[in-house]
Amino acid sequence: MRLFITGASGFVGAATLSAALEAGHEVAAPVRPGSPAPRLEDMEGRYRRLPLDLRDTANIAAAMAEFRPDAVLHLAWWGVANSARFDRRQVTDNIETACALTEAAAASGAKAFVGVGSQGEYGADSTMAEDALPRPTSLYGAAKVATLFLTRQLAEQAGLRHAWLRLFSVYGPGDNDAWLIPMLIGEMLGGRRPRTTLGTQYWDWLYVDDVARAILAVAVTPAAAGVFNLGSGRPVQVRSVIERIRDLAAPGMVLALGEISFRPDQVMHMQADISRLTAATGWTPRVGIEEGLAATVAWYRARAS
Repeated sequence: MRLFITGASGFVGAATLSAALEAGHEVAAPVRPGSPAPRLEDMEGRYRRLPLDLRDTANIAAAMAEFRPDAVLHLAWWGVANSARFDRRQVTDNIETACALTEAAAASGAKAFVGVGSQGEYGADSTMAEDALPRPTSLYGAAKVATLFLTRQLAEQAGLRHAWLRLFSVYGPGDNDAWLIPMLIGEMLGGRRPRTTLGTQYWDWLYVDDVARAILAVAVTPAAAGVFNLGSGRPVQVRSVIERIRDLAAPGMVLALGEISFRPDQVMHMQADISRLTAATGWTPRVGIEEGLAATVAWYRARAS
């Protein structure tokens, strides 16, 4: 297939691009001019890199029309960090860009638009079922919900298959250093005791390679349309993850859990029911949390040496 992938320089985007190339797909990916893209260095020359900003909608549409993709995979998003959860740019930099991308996909002759959403669309007290009413508690989650509804409407008007993957907690080698798992690994490998919450919440973590496989599975499955949860389906207590990373990265380190308070909107139980995604595509996770954490710690240790 010919795939047009946005956000390819990001954590999930780079893993998806790599998986697409390994599967033999032809890929075009816009990358903002002048933007560092270290995750893409090993893939140079194997895909069509387009020096374009997604906000340059006219040139994005022209590039897409020239490439003529079978599917557009929209993984780019401004403001995924916690510090940007309530930033007004969640609206101005994301929603219109996604809508323009959907229209360009239809005009180029693409057959599918696959977008990546977030469990943050559900809110803190939701059942996290795909058909539940979204109740986001941040502008980030609200912007994701708005993008889902608007791009789906545009896709339906154009006869374009539309799929939306609500991504839960992803982790693995090459993650953004500020997120919990890489932060814990970095601190412990450096001999520093990290400050954490009590860790009594349960989160649903999925290894990045499994995330990439799921996105591609939806892209290549003609019947995969609608909203799908994307997680492991197996929530793990955060405390156990902290302790396991300690055992791998700094055996014997004494932890002091609870030095950081929970946020007022803290999700205490995050679990993805992935049965709809599995039924539609046959995809299931391959990498368990123990194996994934070991591989992630090993990657960061090698980078630090």
